[in-house]
Amino acid sequence: MILNSFNFLIVLPLVLFMYIIVLKLCQNSRYSSIISSALLTSISYGFFISYQPAGALFLFGITLLSYLFALWIERQDGSSKIHKKLIITISVLIVLLPLAIFKYSGFVLRTAEEIALYLGLGLHTASDTLDLIFIPLGISFFTFQSLSYVWDVYRGKFKAEHNFLYFMLFVGVFPQISSGPISKAEELLPQIKDKKPITDSDLTEGVRIMMWGYVLKTVIADRLALFVNPVFADYSNFSGVTCLIASIFFTLQIYGDFAGYSLIAIGIGRLFGFKLINNFRQPLLSKSITEFWRRWHISLSRWLKENVYIALGGNRKGRLHTYGNIMATFIVSGIWHGANMTFVLWGAINGFAQCIERLFGFNKDNGERFIGALKMLITFTIVVTAFVIFRMPTITDGLNILKRIVTLEPGVSLPMNNTEILFTSFAVLVLIFAEFFQEYAPTFSLLRNKNMLIRSVTLMALIFMILTMGVLDSSQFIYVKF
Repeated sequence: MILNSFNFLIVLPLVLFMYIIVLKLCQNSRYSSIISSALLTSISYGFFISYQPAGALFLFGITLLSYLFALWIERQDGSSKIHKKLIITISVLIVLLPLAIFKYSGFVLRTAEEIALYLGLGLHTASDTLDLIFIPLGISFFTFQSLSYVWDVYRGKFKAEHNFLYFMLFVGVFPQISSGPISKAEELLPQIKDKKPITDSDLTEGVRIMMWGYVLKTVIADRLALFVNPVFADYSNFSGVTCLIASIFFTLQIYGDFAGYSLIAIGIGRLFGFKLINNFRQPLLSKSITEFWRRWHISLSRWLKENVYIALGGNRKGRLHTYGNIMATFIVSGIWHGANMTFVLWGAINGFAQCIERLFGFNKDNGERFIGALKMLITFTIVVTAFVIFRMPTITDGLNILKRIVTLEPGVSLPMNNTEILFTSFAVLVLIFAEFFQEYAPTFSLLRNKNMLIRSVTLMALIFMILTMGVLDSSQFIYVKF
């Protein structure tokens, strides 16, 4: 299910047309929501199976387990707190088990081998074999969405859904299944159960959102990847300045890639009549790491806050305990992103930065423009530094490339020709202007202008930009593997 492939873009209108026709035919039926949910569930699983047949089994398995555990928890209203805590603990552990096995078992075994080697012990595990086992597509996302639902039922925030079909669609609705956003039951399930007709506004807004998502992915993220990938793959031969540019470009790349995917997912959801949570809000203009995480991957940040930070006690048990909860939350975030110590360190850097900001009050905005701009620059520097560690295969590689940047090591310059430099520069400028306009002039939008001519010209310009400057190789979205 590669959302930027030509095959998907050909199939999508046909599927949408069929879905709209079915909604029209059954709009006066008492079973309209059931019929529409059954059709969209079939479509979602069809896309998933076409990309990864075996992965669909795990999606269904986690969906079924979460559904049954929520019903079990709901029936314990008269039980003791200890009994309910035992049930939720069992539920969480079992739902997390496939994620732990597929994504982290190899990492745990490799770590054990390294520790044994350091201690002089001869320990050999099956870590190499486990690395060959496929990871179900989007397992982190649909597992966390399922867990959020189970936790909400346990806390009494949401009643357990008794209709399994509705719940299947909630967990497995495309395209958010592979890379989010992570929806809460209270946001998405009511839309599923009370399916409204798809309006012209849904269709036009969906296309607008998708179009900008494709610009972020093909014109910006994939264009920047042409520079980033060769530099990071052979960083020891490139100059410190080139490594610095590549590091900045990677931050822009991963933002364009993931924000682009989120917008495409949100746009497709809107085409089918669903309103999904916005996942990004100009995070690169943040004036603190605390603010950055309120704007970056918003659905995951919310999940971590509710299910890790607050569950550990939040800020209710004193300053020192609060700092410990922040660090634990961001280490969990790092582990969620990947089974490698680089992700753990990336999470720790973000957590430590938040602790420092909270300790000295750097997360507060005093309203001064110069100070605000300086804080924005410092925040961006921390974000770029952390993402270098995030990007590299080992911590040593990450530290080495940072060393080359700091010491301005000599080496090979830009790995691009003049045309590629021109296209890349234009892509960066487009991103910068778009981010500032969305941040400081949110009501200004050429795609939503009242004048139809302006809207049409803008849309055609974006399409032209995608076709002429976009990297149209159907490259996979970065966050699909997380």
